[in-house]
Amino acid sequence: MQPDPPQPGNPPYGPPPMAGGPVPWSGGPGPWAATTKPRANTAAAVTAGVLALLTAVMLVWFALYNVVYAGGPSSGRWSSLVLENAIGGIAGAGLLLVAAAFTVARKIPGAWALCALCVLYVVATLFVGPLLRGTGLGAQFRFVFGFDRGDGVGVALAMIFGVLTAIAAAIAGSVKSYGPAPAMPPRP
Repeated sequence: MQPDPPQPGNPPYGPPPMAGGPVPWSGGPGPWAATTKPRANTAAAVTAGVLALLTAVMLVWFALYNVVYAGGPSSGRWSSLVLENAIGGIAGAGLLLVAAAFTVARKIPGAWALCALCVLYVVATLFVGPLLRGTGLGAQFRFVFGFDRGDGVGVALAMIFGVLTAIAAAIAGSVKSYGPAPAMPPRP
């Protein structure tokens, strides 16, 4: 006795057709075949997200140190520098966390936004802020990288982590990953 010859189409006990592959009735891609969109590199995106979280913690540390220890409202009013540091630190940390969430979700615009925010914070802290206040660049660099008190440690670590986060986010945004198309079950 001879076995039945193979029938055209998929084998009865084989794997189902893959998304984007030929379907048995027409030979073209299936109606549920999704196109793959480029996404940010996974390892670099997660690294940038963790570094952004550390940068945000350092910014909050710097802001809280300024509020609690450096010039709290003992006289009823905060100085303009303490208010600038507190609002800038908290708002900067919030924006970093939002951009980090989009980066960890592997969105390429989120990675580039995180990179741009980190570069903006580093340049504003090291160069723009002192120029607007009339502080010399040498004095600003001594304050930032002097690790003198709690605010000096917080801002120095925020700048170091900010540079590292910008580098990791730029890598995550420029090295694209193309994942496999999601396989959806056939519709009944």
